[in-house]
Amino acid sequence: MAGCLLSLVGWTGTVTGWQHWVTTLGGLVFSAQRWLVFSYLEATGRERRRLLVHLAVGVLVLVVAATLLALDLAGRGSRAGGWHVAIQVGVIASGVASMIHHQTRFTAKAFHPGLVLIGSFFAIIVAGTLLLKMPRCVLPGQHCSWLDAAFTSTSAVCVTGLAVQNTATFFSLTGQTVILVLIQVGGLGIMTLTFFAAVVLFEGLSLHDRLLLGRMMSDNRLSRIGHTLTFIVGMTFLCEGIGAAVLFATLQGEMTMAERLFHSVFHSVSAFCNAGFSTFTDGLASETVRANSAWQSCIMALIVIGGIGALVAEDITKLALAACQRLLGRSVGRTRLRIHTRLVVATTAILIVGGAAAILLSEFVLWRGPENGGRVLTALFHSVTARTAGFNTVPMGAIGPVTVQILMILMVIGGSPGGTAGGIRTTVVAVAMGHLWNQLRNGRRGMVVFNRTIPPEAGTQALGLILLAGIWLAGNYMVFRHLEADSAITDTRLLFELISAFATVGLSLDLTPLLSDGGKTLLIVNMFVGRIGLLTVLATLVPPDHRPASGKPTENILLN
Repeated sequence: MAGCLLSLVGWTGTVTGWQHWVTTLGGLVFSAQRWLVFSYLEATGRERRRLLVHLAVGVLVLVVAATLLALDLAGRGSRAGGWHVAIQVGVIASGVASMIHHQTRFTAKAFHPGLVLIGSFFAIIVAGTLLLKMPRCVLPGQHCSWLDAAFTSTSAVCVTGLAVQNTATFFSLTGQTVILVLIQVGGLGIMTLTFFAAVVLFEGLSLHDRLLLGRMMSDNRLSRIGHTLTFIVGMTFLCEGIGAAVLFATLQGEMTMAERLFHSVFHSVSAFCNAGFSTFTDGLASETVRANSAWQSCIMALIVIGGIGALVAEDITKLALAACQRLLGRSVGRTRLRIHTRLVVATTAILIVGGAAAILLSEFVLWRGPENGGRVLTALFHSVTARTAGFNTVPMGAIGPVTVQILMILMVIGGSPGGTAGGIRTTVVAVAMGHLWNQLRNGRRGMVVFNRTIPPEAGTQALGLILLAGIWLAGNYMVFRHLEADSAITDTRLLFELISAFATVGLSLDLTPLLSDGGKTLLIVNMFVGRIGLLTVLATLVPPDHRPASGKPTENILLN
């Protein structure tokens, strides 16, 4: 049934004879199977209610399939695509729901959380590559190679935004819809969506599921994993819905209602997931949204909310709700933001304001750079987007050389843990700098942040992560330079592209389509590793050391 749906959407566009009969007869068989399972499988309580839902879907499919079959027998056969798609979607949705219900059989196995994360993202990328190879995903006259399909799928799933083909002029509406779905699934994560469906539709999460998901989400509160999961998904769709409504209301230009709606939804999802894909030919530098300050402000807000992380957003939401209840005269207990939340908010604010001031100086004082909506708005927008999203409101090839260096620094830092952003992460940089400063001062009281002492091992780990990222980027840059040795591309443009891929940002100095096949493949690897997390990848691939403590004598080594 899935093959029929894909062939209809991606190849034929209209219902053919074989698709009609496979869909009709398959719908009848599906309905009969659901009735037999409900009738003869002994189940009570919640399990019986679940089977009843599947039976209801089977009845609806039976009605539509029987109607199509009756029209054929009466000589008035119908090839209406909507009815066939309804049958196909019903059958597939019921099958997927059954798979999610039995997902505990898979997650009950002792898989490493990192392996589950890597495997799920890899599976989505492969599926996206196959979907983008469908003929109707590109405009007439265009051809999408396997490498271009894999690059685009990886960029969308890893919410990067780098593109070897212009999304607006190369991909059709079908292809853009596929990219939109890949961004949404990649932003939330297939495991998040799967476990959320298990919480909402079925009996919830097992203890092993909670342990697995807790490690993947960096949340040790196992009793609240289900609540946190629901909050993440609910907040995502709520913010994207509000963002799409604002973008729709403020979008100008001559276009149909359907086009305005699609552009608004696409950019809202792309911004919140920090993907950076755009359905406009020149991105947000397009004349359609040029100097549209409302659009730029909404995009910035979505980027920041999506990049600060779910735990931070949950903390801030609780604080805001408690404040509202106090205004209404209700008695509410003391609400306190966690140190993690305070550190993320403070670091994010410093980077946004400081980055905007630096770009304003480098781009409009030291250089006559292009602007869109005013110099301040241009600088502020690129300070926000450079750390995670990859949207651009001006031609990137026209920015100044100092601005390029500033953007690379912001890209390396990236967003915050638990969000859709990449990079080293704000908390890592903040803790590492604090730890280094404390060491230089020979501080004996430890590193104190917001009246709380941060463990010394956190600072050591943060410095280690920065070192690992530096080694990774240095090694990959040498390979990148070798792969592009025959081209006249400058070192700065290559390094900018590499950092953009690793930090899953998506900004480019108009270089991505010009790269060799080897260079594109290297960027695919960096986008994947950057989205999963370098430490997660290394911790998954490197076997743990289970040997007991050595018990050997301790001896110092001179470091200075």
